Order: sequence, then structure tokens, then C-alpha cells
Amino acid sequence: MGRKTLLFLSADQCQACTWQNGALSAATCFADNAEGLEQFTAFLRTHRDPTLLLTDLVEEDFRHETVPHLRGNDRTALIQRKLEQYYRNTPFSQAMTLQRRKDGRRDDDMLFSALTNPALITPWLNVMLAHNIPLVGIYSIPNISAPLVKDISSYCLLLSWEKNAGLRQTYFDANLLNFSRLTPRNESSSFVATAGTEATRTQQYLKNLSLLPPGQPLNVTIICHTNDRHKLEANLIDDSNMHYAYLDIQELGQRIGSKTIYLDSDATPLFLHLLAVQPPRSHYAAAEYTHSHQLLLIRRSLFGLSAAFMTASLLWTAANIRETIALDDESQTLKAKSSQLSQQTRQTIQNFPITLASATDMKTAVILSRNLEKISPPPLVILEGLAHTLDDFPTIRIDKLSWQTSSGASGAASAATPQGSATTISPAQVILLSGELEEFTGDYRAALDRLERFRQALIQRGYSVTALTLPLDVSPQGSIAADTCDGSNKPAQFSLKISWRTAT
Repeated sequence: MGRKTLLFLSADQCQACTWQNGALSAATCFADNAEGLEQFTAFLRTHRDPTLLLTDLVEEDFRHETVPHLRGNDRTALIQRKLEQYYRNTPFSQAMTLQRRKDGRRDDDMLFSALTNPALITPWLNVMLAHNIPLVGIYSIPNISAPLVKDISSYCLLLSWEKNAGLRQTYFDANLLNFSRLTPRNESSSFVATAGTEATRTQQYLKNLSLLPPGQPLNVTIICHTNDRHKLEANLIDDSNMHYAYLDIQELGQRIGSKTIYLDSDATPLFLHLLAVQPPRSHYAAAEYTHSHQLLLIRRSLFGLSAAFMTASLLWTAANIRETIALDDESQTLKAKSSQLSQQTRQTIQNFPITLASATDMKTAVILSRNLEKISPPPLVILEGLAHTLDDFPTIRIDKLSWQTSSGASGAASAATPQGSATTISPAQVILLSGELEEFTGDYRAALDRLERFRQALIQRGYSVTALTLPLDVSPQGSIAADTCDGSNKPAQFSLKISWRTAT
């Protein structure tokens, strides 16, 4: 946390110290006189941090009242009217909402309080105002004590000893501040002796105000050092009206993050630390006294916004620079590719053969070439199916293959389709194929079956196949018996006529 200046104002002096990260510096005391104010002025010249003023004065008044639950301007007007009614002669007043009732009209329980002797505070404030010290607010010990009793049961009277102010007694009901009084310090009386006497008086006062129900014991909680606790326990005995409990000041300080070493029961450093870490939203300072602090907050907000804007601008600029570099690299790459393509184009134009043919002649040549491909397809197209079929029959060996065009090659024929449209039939391409069957053992039936399967495979690939010669003459003029009885090792030779025709 940032450094703060903490002031503690009692009836006859003001203490000043510096707080930072839980550590509290040694206090500097200024007497309530002209010399003390001069020393205080010199102190402020070197301490211009945000300042919080804590008071512990007898002249602090508390009033309870139930008011209608209002909002907005109506609520503001009501509170202002009540403060003027109760505390017309002091500018140091405030109003706190304790709770909203759950029955009836659900009105608000309010606590109005004020520092009723402005003369004790104004001289110190005027010095701070003259030097533009950023005053955060003016607080009192009763108004900041609630966090210390949040775990304590109802009807709790909190006792604390401030050696420069006296014995402070603050009464809480259900953790809500109801009443507080200060017994000024007396050189002839000690903390232990004053605690027992004043607690009894306060109990009677609470009963008279009906703040303590009849028959309800008062739970007295005392903030003290270990050395004083033994004396307090010896002098303060529980009975049906009073129950005593003790809060060790060192343990309490550690619980709220204080790094101060407490040597006695003086709770002033404890309350100063509590104010530094948990300042209440409500306080006694008017707007004219906190003006410098508001300007400081605005200045810091503007600095924060400026820093955020500058950071965003730097990030945006960096992003633009990266994008520009990326686009520049991409542009260089595109320029290189464009130059390469231009060079390739020039080389292509230079190497392209010069022709004197006109565009019409070139178009006619292309059309004739495409028509020629339709009439007579390339040999690769015709022989592709034959080659794949031969791969499926490895025992068929080709001895001779010849090529010719059918007698209709001089022109194309037209045939009528069932729908009545004409189909142009290209000339047939004829392949004369002769060969023999390997691994022939004289089994003509198996040989003929193999050739028949070969023929059917060609037909399935779009060929027309006619057997010219077979290993065994099965025609009416042939003699099967003679062939089969021939004892010579005659090879199984054959020849086929394979036709290919494309229709367009």
C-alpha cells in the first residue's frame, strides 16, 4: 500500500506519524498552542502524502432516530435537515444508517453524530488547508471500532485506553454502534483503576437510556496488554450484571496486519493502523477540507488513464509496425514472383515458333484434328483393353499382330437410334492376332475353354472378336477324331480377328 500520514488529535495535543505497508513510524507530538502549530506546519512541508485525521474527544455527540426510508434527493434533504436541527453550530457532523427495520413501514434506524467543539479541530485543519495537504477525512475512534467486535455477542461495551486521551467506552448492540463516551485521562488514576469504575457507571447509564434490556448482563470487552490483564482480572469480577472479556493488544494488532510492537495497553497505534487499512466511507470532514485530496484522486486517475492510453497507443503502433513489415515482405515476395513470371513469359514468346498461318486457318486445322481423333482414335486407346486382358491370361503367347482398317474407312455411316436420333459410326479398326497356348498338354477341351474365356473377356472390354483358327477344328468340315488321334506334339495355335469401333 502507498504511504500515508496519520494524525491523532486529543484535547490538548496532536500526534503525527507515517504509515506504510503495515509499519507505523514513531509519533511526533505537537502541543495545542502557537508553537505547536508552527512545528506542525514545518512537519507538513515534508509530509504531503494523503492524510487521515483520527480524533478522540469528549465533545462527540451521538443521537439515534428512526426516519422514513427515502431515496435520492428526498433522503439527502431529510438528513441535512436533521443535522442542522441537532448540530447547527458545528460543520463536523455525519449520519450513518445502522439498519432497516423488518416490520411496519420498514423505516431506517439512523445514528447522527458530530464533533461539537470545532475550536479543537479548526486550527489544525486551517494549517493543512493553507498548505494544500490532501486530507482524506476526519474520523473518530468510535466510528472505526466496529471491526474489532464483529465476532463478539450483543450488548458489548468495548473499553480501550489511549494514554494521551483517556478511557474510551463504546457500546455496540448486534455489532451496531449505539453510544460512546470518553473519560479524560487523569494523572492520579491508572488504566486498571479507571476501567472498573467507569464500566459500572456506563452500565447504569445504558439502563437509564433503555439501551440495555432489564436483566441483560453487559459484556465488557477490554483491549489491554498482557501485563495489565493480570491486574484487571484481579480487580474485575464477573457477576450477574457484568461479564468481562479481554483482547490481547499484540494479538489483535497481528490479526489486522499491524507490524507494531505494543509495549503497554496504549491502543492509539492500534486504532491508527486500523484507520489506515479500513477507513470508513463516512467521516466528519466537509468538502472544503477534502478538496485537495479529491484533486489528487482526479490527477492520479488522469495519470492512470494517460498511462493506459499511452500503453494502448504503443501496442497499436507496434501492431501496425509488425503488420507493415509483414506486408512489405509479402510485397517483395509478390514482386519477385511477378518478375519471374514476366521473364518466363518473355522466354516463352522468344522460343515460340513463328507461323504465317492466319487465325482462321489455325481454327480449321484444330477442328479437323479433333474430327480425325473421333474417326480414328490413337492406337494406345484401342490396344489398352487388349493389353489388360492379356495380363489376365499369362499362358496366351502372341506371335503376330497386324493392324488394318475395315472397308468402311472411306466414310462414316449413320444409324437410327430407337429415339429417332442419328448416331455417327466411325470405321472399325481391325487387329489380326495369332499365337499359341503355352503349357498345352494335349487337352483340347481345356485349350478351347481357355480361348473362349479370353474371347469373352475381350468382348466385355468393348471388342468384337471372331475366331479365325483354333487348336482344334470344330467346324462341320473338320475332323475332330483325326486331330485328337494324331500322336504328334502339335502346338495349340490360334488366330483371332479383333475389331474396335467408336460411336459418336
